[in-house]
Amino acid sequence: MKVFMFAAALAMFTLGCTGSAVVGRAPGGAEIVRIPLRLSNVHVVKTKTPVLIDSGTLGDMDDLRKALDDYGVSSSSLGLVVLTHGHADHAGLAADLRRATGAKIMLGEGDLGLARQGHDDELLPTSFTASLLKPFITTIYPEFVPDLVVRDRIDLSPWGIDGQAIAMPGHTKGSIVVVMSDQSAFVGDMMLGGSFGGQIAPSSPREHYYQADRAQNRRNIDALLAMGIEKFYLGHGGPVARADVISAFAASAKAP
Repeated sequence: MKVFMFAAALAMFTLGCTGSAVVGRAPGGAEIVRIPLRLSNVHVVKTKTPVLIDSGTLGDMDDLRKALDDYGVSSSSLGLVVLTHGHADHAGLAADLRRATGAKIMLGEGDLGLARQGHDDELLPTSFTASLLKPFITTIYPEFVPDLVVRDRIDLSPWGIDGQAIAMPGHTKGSIVVVMSDQSAFVGDMMLGGSFGGQIAPSSPREHYYQADRAQNRRNIDALLAMGIEKFYLGHGGPVARADVISAFAASAKAP
């Protein structure tokens, strides 16, 4: 049984590395590159002072640097790393990136405790599969204190992004999203794209494996849809389109 569970964990979290790609453009035309690392996506917005959305997991640095180099971004040029939440697969390289590049680190207020301890909160599964995977989830990372704390919202125009980082607790107590003026948003683990880490049907949205407050997270999805968001960039899989999000979560809400 343990062998089966371990194999399932590896399949879910390592088969999704399908290669970096330009997946969109920010307002003003800057390319958005999705970089799938071992356990999660990092996105880079190629402004004059490039912005990373999430940082990857401890041990991903060489792969991240190579992917950035492949798309003409020197890690030393990074201006900002926005962490959508304080879990190890998204915040794991934050301390190392700041030390290596001098980039500012941004995190939601509710996850300050996680960052200072270098440890995930208690993961609350949303499915039986998530319960099986939980023992194999990486939960620790080098502790840090962010340079910028999102309590409500922060304007990102100083880093060349026409948009805001907005506090939306739900996946964790300090989850944030980046909402841009072109009706697109980086939402971290508010939802998943596809199965097996995004290897299968990455553009099909579904419930994430873990939510600190599942009901609030669902309200966050509704709030973003009410704001007119058309494109969702995800921490796993994606991006996904508005119509598919509406269909997936409307159907889920009706399920027993």
